[in-house]
Amino acid sequence: MMMNPSKPTADASPIAPLPDPPQHAAWWLALAVAFVLLAILAWLLARLVWLPMYFGLFFFLVAGLLVSAVAFRIARPARPLSRGTILRGALIVSLLTIAVTLFWEYQHFAATVGDAPHFPDARNAAVRAGRSAKEVRAQAGQEFKSALRSQYPPGGVVGYALWTVRSGELKLTVDGVNDTIHSSHRGIAWPLRTLAAAALLTAGLWLGLESLRSTTPVTNVLAPGEEALEENE
Repeated sequence: MMMNPSKPTADASPIAPLPDPPQHAAWWLALAVAFVLLAILAWLLARLVWLPMYFGLFFFLVAGLLVSAVAFRIARPARPLSRGTILRGALIVSLLTIAVTLFWEYQHFAATVGDAPHFPDARNAAVRAGRSAKEVRAQAGQEFKSALRSQYPPGGVVGYALWTVRSGELKLTVDGVNDTIHSSHRGIAWPLRTLAAAALLTAGLWLGLESLRSTTPVTNVLAPGEEALEENE
């Protein structure tokens, strides 16, 4: 008795769709992007912070608002997030950004420590000798870093922070000329200023991300043809 060969199945089983990425992956990606953008802006923030009357702190709030707008769009698939999750994420990004900003602040201070009105005699002597006045600026920066390493070990950013809080004054010698440099943000004012910068940056990030707590999209833009609702007085 002959049996008919089995007939191949006409319809192949559908391919299972790839699983969606974990919901919180979008949140961590948003935080990473926010940090990268703020790390780039940190170079500018480290310079703006020296504006008179601590006006430069305002730009930390602005930076947080700008970057959080980008992070919000990336993190929307992770909605809804708890208040604590958003606040912790904003705080982590803020503290990491402040660390990068302090590095650039230290570098900026060292690079400008030899600017006028400091070391005028050394600068004039360099010009008379046919050398560039920029050499005095570079030497002053190197002397500053060296003095921090010897007097406020281990130097670098840590030494800069210790020097600023404890003294804020330092005597340097460039080409045999002595001069004393000062930090306009020194003593208790420096850590308070730094904490204020971190708080304002965190606030900017929070204001831009807090709508992620909502389970539905949040927008203040009307769809085409949609009528605005007016509140009755």
